[in-house]
Amino acid sequence: MFGIDVSEFQGNISWERVKPHIGFAILRLGWIGKPGSHYLDAKFQRNYEECKRLGIPIGVYVYCYSVDGNAAAAGAEWTLQVLSGRTLELPVFLDMEDPKIGPLGRNTLTHIAVSFCDRIQQGGFAAGVYALWFWYNSYLDMGRIKGRYHTWVAHVHSGTDLYKGQHDLWQNSASGRIDGISGNVDTDYLYSGFTGGNAPPQPAPQPQPEPQPAPSEQTYVVQPGDTLSAIAARFHTTVQALAERNGIADPNLILVGQKLKI
Repeated sequence: MFGIDVSEFQGNISWERVKPHIGFAILRLGWIGKPGSHYLDAKFQRNYEECKRLGIPIGVYVYCYSVDGNAAAAGAEWTLQVLSGRTLELPVFLDMEDPKIGPLGRNTLTHIAVSFCDRIQQGGFAAGVYALWFWYNSYLDMGRIKGRYHTWVAHVHSGTDLYKGQHDLWQNSASGRIDGISGNVDTDYLYSGFTGGNAPPQPAPQPQPEPQPAPSEQTYVVQPGDTLSAIAARFHTTVQALAERNGIADPNLILVGQKLKI
């Protein structure tokens, strides 16, 4: 499904003109930094109300300047306050791309993403991470993100299905042109079907192991000098198990050449 993501930089959007060309929109809610230092996008309220009025499915994203998990969790708390009483059809994404926080390293950056997303999910909304393709491959631990949260990757490239099956959304361009928006706009493709932004992501189904054929029955032919206890020790079983399996009434009486089921 084709859609767009927007912020105050697109100005006053004519959503009536935009609607026929898109299937969804992701709105910038604002940005988060230090605890208590957050910014609400100047057009978020208007964009939210217009999309709701017109029935355009929406999600939101929050640009991240936070430098540790505590700050990110505080930013998530502020995000939930802004979203109180609102509904979303798509997740709340943390936008991880600012070069100022890049030097923090993979572990810290992943912890920031996890801290934000966990708090968002605790607040009843689906959570996700937006990042540049390079960030996903160099700055974030995908093992701690993929499958646990939704993922949205940015990579300018032609096509429509480049990341289908790998990510939930793909931002393919920052220079799209849509009737009703002055200037360029980011364009996106949605691959996942969301039942609602207030539902956490479902874990991907795990592949089931292929059924293995039953092992062939192992047998042993009694040799001169063998005892049932010695045979049991050799095959890591017990005298009782061998006797029951082979219908032996007297464990002290086995015959040379007798075939035993192990």
